[in-house]
Amino acid sequence: MSQSDVLDLIEKGVTKYREKWEGAVLSPPVSTHRVTPDAVGHFAHGLGDANPLWHSEDHARKSVYGGGVAPPTFLNAVSEGQAIVGLPGLIATFVGAEWEWFKMIRAGDRFSVTNELLPLKDKTKKKGPRQYLQSGILRYVTQSEDVTGQCTWRMMRSELKLGGKGSHKRKDETSSPIQIHAYSERDLEEIYQGLDNEKIRGVIPRYVEDVATGEEIPAVVKGPLSLSDMVAWASGISWHRMGLAHGPKLRFLRDHSGLGYTDPKTGAPEPIANSHFDPDAARILMGSPLPLDLGFQRVAWLSHPVTNWMGDSGFLKQLNVRLKGFVRFGDTNWCRGRVVRTWHEGGEGRVELEVLSQNQRAETTAEGNAVVVLPSRKSGIQKMEA
Repeated sequence: MSQSDVLDLIEKGVTKYREKWEGAVLSPPVSTHRVTPDAVGHFAHGLGDANPLWHSEDHARKSVYGGGVAPPTFLNAVSEGQAIVGLPGLIATFVGAEWEWFKMIRAGDRFSVTNELLPLKDKTKKKGPRQYLQSGILRYVTQSEDVTGQCTWRMMRSELKLGGKGSHKRKDETSSPIQIHAYSERDLEEIYQGLDNEKIRGVIPRYVEDVATGEEIPAVVKGPLSLSDMVAWASGISWHRMGLAHGPKLRFLRDHSGLGYTDPKTGAPEPIANSHFDPDAARILMGSPLPLDLGFQRVAWLSHPVTNWMGDSGFLKQLNVRLKGFVRFGDTNWCRGRVVRTWHEGGEGRVELEVLSQNQRAETTAEGNAVVVLPSRKSGIQKMEA
C-alpha cells in the first residue's frame, strides 16, 4: 500500500463516517451496570483514592448522603470515558474530555449508556498530514431515566504513516531514546512526603465564603506509573478491552481482527490494549519505548485532588481536561489545582478551579478547569445533587 492509497482510504472513510455516523446515537459497552460497595471500592483503589466516603459504608451513612456513594469519575467503570468509531487510515490519540455531573452516583443505581457521535472536524493544516477531531457525548442514565452525568470525549485522528509510525509521534523519540525514569532514595522520599501531605477534607464542611481566589489545592501524587498501577486501574473499571482470557479472547480477536495484533514473539493474537501494559506492544502499536497511561484515566486523576479538597459536602459539577504529551511507565505526576473565582448561584456556592498535572520533569501532562458546588453559610449544608 502506498501513501496515496492511505489518503484514498481516509477520504472514503471520512465520507462514510459523515454519511452514516454523524448524529448517530450508539450503545457503547457497559462494564458495570449496577453500583455496589465492592465495585466502588475497587474503582477507588484503581484510582489511588483512599477517601473513606468511597470505602466505608459506615462513613457514607453518616455523611450528608445517608448512604453509599461513588466518586464522580466512577462512571468510567460503568463505561469508559471514550467510545470511538473506526476511521480507516487514521490513528487515534485521546486529547481530552469534558465531564458534567447532575446527581450523585449512589449505591444501587443501575446504568445504561448512550454515545451520541458529533460532527467530524477537519483539523488538517496547510501541507500537513490529514487530521480530524472526532468526538461524542456519553450519557449515563439511571433506572429512573435520570442522566447522572455526561462526558464529551475528544479524539484526534491523524494520518497513518507507512511503516507503522503515526504523525502523533514525538520528534525527540527518533533522536534520543526515552529511558524509564530511575528514582533515587531522595526522589522517593519526596514522593512519600507528598503522599503524607495529602489532605482529605472529609466530614468537615468547606463553605464557599471561606474560599479565597488564588487558594492552592493540595497536590495528589500519581506514580511512579507501573504495570501494577495499570492492572489496578483496568480491574477497577472492569475494562472490557482487557476482560477476556483464553478461548473467549482468541475467538473475539479472530472475529474482530482490527482490535488485535500479532505478538511477534509468540505469533499469537493479542488485544491492542496491551500497549498500556507491555513494552513490546507499546513499541509496535504506538511507537513508544514504554507503555502509556490511558487518556481517560489521566482525566480521572485530576478529579482526585478536587474531591479531597471539597469534602463530603461538596459536589463536583464539571471537569474539563486537555491532555498534553504522554505519561509513560516510570513517570510520576503531581495533580493539583488553584481557585480562580467563587460565586453564588441558586442559593449554592460555586468555585471554579484551575487543575493541572505535572511530571517529575516539571512538564505539564494535563490541564483544565473544574467547577465545584459548595455549601453556603447563607443556605446551610444541603445534599449536593445538582
